[in-house]
Amino acid sequence: MPQLLNKRFLIFALLLSSLQGLNLLGQPACYFNLGVFSTPNHNPFIETNLTIQGNSLFAKEVESKLQNSVNIRFTVFKDSTIIKANKYNLNGPLFNENANSPVFIDNQRYALPNGNYVLEIILTDNYNTSQKPRSIRQNVKLNYNATTIQCSSIQALESYKKSFIPGPLTKSGYDMIPYTINYFPETSKDLSFYFETYNTDTVFGKGKPFVYYYYLENSENFTKLNDYGSFKKQISAKVNPLLAKINISNLNTGNYNLVIGIKDENNILHLETKYFFQRLNRSIDVIAIQKYNETKTIGEFFGNCNNSDTLKMFVECLWPIADGLDKERTINQSIKKDPTLMKNFIIDFWQRRAADTANPLKMWSTYYKSVQEAMALFKCGKQPGYYTERGRVYLQYGKPNQRSEQNMESNTYPYEIWQYYKLTDAVNARSFTNRKFVFVSKMLGDDCYNLVHSDTPGEINNDRWRYEVTRRNANGLSNPDNNNPTGTETNQFNEIYNNPR
Repeated sequence: MPQLLNKRFLIFALLLSSLQGLNLLGQPACYFNLGVFSTPNHNPFIETNLTIQGNSLFAKEVESKLQNSVNIRFTVFKDSTIIKANKYNLNGPLFNENANSPVFIDNQRYALPNGNYVLEIILTDNYNTSQKPRSIRQNVKLNYNATTIQCSSIQALESYKKSFIPGPLTKSGYDMIPYTINYFPETSKDLSFYFETYNTDTVFGKGKPFVYYYYLENSENFTKLNDYGSFKKQISAKVNPLLAKINISNLNTGNYNLVIGIKDENNILHLETKYFFQRLNRSIDVIAIQKYNETKTIGEFFGNCNNSDTLKMFVECLWPIADGLDKERTINQSIKKDPTLMKNFIIDFWQRRAADTANPLKMWSTYYKSVQEAMALFKCGKQPGYYTERGRVYLQYGKPNQRSEQNMESNTYPYEIWQYYKLTDAVNARSFTNRKFVFVSKMLGDDCYNLVHSDTPGEINNDRWRYEVTRRNANGLSNPDNNNPTGTETNQFNEIYNNPR
């Protein structure tokens, strides 16, 4: 179980690192995937797939809407000689001013003879020539023949559907949207993929049956996962396509391989290839942690966890429920990032909390589940959910009984009003009834909310919080006895505050 957690946060660190690198120095952000294939006539080709993040580009007004655009320069080198070159502009879809810049994709296919090549792709923002271009280089080898069983790359897919009009994304009668990264977050419920094998008719004989099998394995110890996989029978041909998917809803966080192989009618293995991917699945992790908690102590659990990034997160997420001294200690331990010191702090923190009346590991497990909820619900840029104002309140006082969200009300910033019928302060164990919190987001589009008022002791108390909610309205602000801006009679914040729903 500790290994599972180590992998989980290693994946998170790798993902964040790669995402930050994608937009380094303001470059266009994209994901790139390369596949190699062949045709029934044994003519190999490469397929390039780019997924471009529109929010990393400048937008220009087009037909009363906005649009992103990039210039793509593609070059293939063999040794130092240019074998193939292509240069073109790619325009993103039109979008409204108040909408997020969309993601858009580019798919290209280039026929090449067998050989070793270097591919170079340079992306330039057409509407911001001062932005540094993004450069991608990758080696590729083509080595197809007509006498042995060979295969294409395994191509992960975002989606696929039956094709009625063949287009650039069509293969074997299906339109396929490529999935250009090998990371599958919690929102991914299936691993869909496409694969081709060549020359089975030559090796097995024409019209001979064979079997495709596919399954998932742990990439570290190569243990087969029996619940993830299947097989399909086919008849030998020049090209045998395989289009399939595996449900990964219950797949734990970790590093895996998708394994695809071919066996003939005598069950003899002729080909096997693998596709590496990473999975993040926090909800399943929490269930696994809870089962683990039934038999292990907190010392055993954290004693076996040695990943410094994982431990740093475990320390930092205690901030919302730590008292003054522990708050200072969380900062110190986080800065030092010493695994031994961080483990000792976490174990001591939960043992003191549990005293002699509770199981400290179960307490941590319950809290950690709330941390995951806060991280999912209360994002604010790159700031973890437990460091946001809403996340801190959620973890310190628990889930509110009523949470009223107002995003489109006239003349106000987006705001939320929370009500607790009864709350217990996790910092000092004090309990209160009928308490309210008001949050406001004044930076449009960033989803960051600040606490501007609460009637809970120890929190910011501002009787004039309504001025914080209203946008560019200071009517009556000079009168210290006036807590309600004039001209807001049609707004709902007073009704929601007095009668939360």
